[in-house]
Amino acid sequence: MTASDVLQLLVETTLASSAAMVIVLLLRQPVRRAFGAGAAYALWGLVPAVVFAVLVPAALEPVAPALVLAAPVIQFAAPALDDGPSRANAAGWLPWLWSLGALATLCVLAWRQKRYVANLGPLRQRPDGHFQSLATRGLPAVLGLRPRIVLPGDFEQRYSALERELVLAHENEHLRRGDLPACALAVALRALFWFNPLVHLATGRFRHDQELACDASVLRRFPHRRRHYGDAMLKTQLADQPLPLGCHWFGSHPLKERLAMLTLPTLSVRRRACGLFLVALLGVATTALAWATQPGQSADVPAGKLLLELAIKVDGAEARTARVVLSPGVAYDEDFEHAGQQWRTRWTVKPLADGTFDIMARLSRDAEVVAEPRLIVRDAAAIGVGDKDAAGNFEGIAVELKVSLGPPAPGMAAVGIQGDEPRYPEASSSAGEGGTVMLKLLVGADGHVQEMVYVAESSTLPEDSALVRSTMEAAATWKLNPPTRDGKPESGWVLVPVRFDPPKATQPEA
Repeated sequence: MTASDVLQLLVETTLASSAAMVIVLLLRQPVRRAFGAGAAYALWGLVPAVVFAVLVPAALEPVAPALVLAAPVIQFAAPALDDGPSRANAAGWLPWLWSLGALATLCVLAWRQKRYVANLGPLRQRPDGHFQSLATRGLPAVLGLRPRIVLPGDFEQRYSALERELVLAHENEHLRRGDLPACALAVALRALFWFNPLVHLATGRFRHDQELACDASVLRRFPHRRRHYGDAMLKTQLADQPLPLGCHWFGSHPLKERLAMLTLPTLSVRRRACGLFLVALLGVATTALAWATQPGQSADVPAGKLLLELAIKVDGAEARTARVVLSPGVAYDEDFEHAGQQWRTRWTVKPLADGTFDIMARLSRDAEVVAEPRLIVRDAAAIGVGDKDAAGNFEGIAVELKVSLGPPAPGMAAVGIQGDEPRYPEASSSAGEGGTVMLKLLVGADGHVQEMVYVAESSTLPEDSALVRSTMEAAATWKLNPPTRDGKPESGWVLVPVRFDPPKATQPEA
């Protein structure tokens, strides 16, 4: 995976997770009032779900090869000379910067965890299997990768028997619900998206909803002990700092809201189940949308080839869609029938040096040419030939198209060309001259070049260019894989585009 791929994935997951967090932050309180704290806590599952949906590759879209009735096109890129060391792309440093930020965030959270545990001092295991500390602030708590309940040193003295039962029920509920793995996942998301302030804001709200959901679950088991539960809350000494991997009470806990919840009636099972069902439905819809809106991953486009996508409408009705792989400069015909009319569209696409595409089209109906548009596009365009009727409906042919370029063509040896490589003249290199030279070669059955034609309409360099002369001199020495018929080699014409990439100009030092 390249640096640009990492950046693209990071941007996509950041946007998706941010959208999910905004949805949760807007809905958590209304959902809690309507369906209880458990449903509000379940909303937070949307965030990792959409991140996972973005990471899952989109479905591969099939690409049909274009059936071009012409000799095969062999492509390669001529090596460009570089006058000095190339400058690193600034985008290449961004993944390293992100990695350093993620590592730093993990280190800070690990330091907080270690400091909290160190402040507890030596832990003594009780007969009931729980652990007890000499410290009192921020306890009781559940903490660690291997979760364990830690009680304060004055546990028996601070709480009454009923309160101790409720406190232990609260901490065991955290274990039963799997809240520690949820905290670990929150830590991972904070590290991955350390640069996003929304993540750090959402973490505090997530921990709050986690405690409220745990409280609600305990109160359903002990509906007649709300007052004792409130007394236990008030007796707990809050910690000064949050615990990254654990569940405890610290200074930012809105204790007033937790106490207010004790006065609310317990919701019915049907109402809580309805809330969880709606949250699950929202989760499925959100993750499906996040996955579906990814850019479609097409099957691999061969080196040096073009991917052309067409969506053709006739009189407003969809008539034809196609996805074809083309060779630059080679015409492709798309024939179809619609409403008793025979249509033919011809497409010729050439990539230009500035990254755009030169597209020449011919649109014919019943063997009569309707239009021959030509346009320069970056990646997508629309063509419409016709008029609107009295009702405002379009009558005619309309085409939406997208075009993309495959990876650079490989070198000579990789495509089976033997002989001298074209020389990049020093004068052309110094002047920054570059472009594409298209040669049409008659290749004999033995693979040697028998005849050579310069194709001006498919080249971006004039015939008198030194790059053209260099290419033709080298082509005279070439031996290529000849065309075949029924598995036997025979003489035939092939197109060979040769691309010269000039070295980037070095910026003068200040």
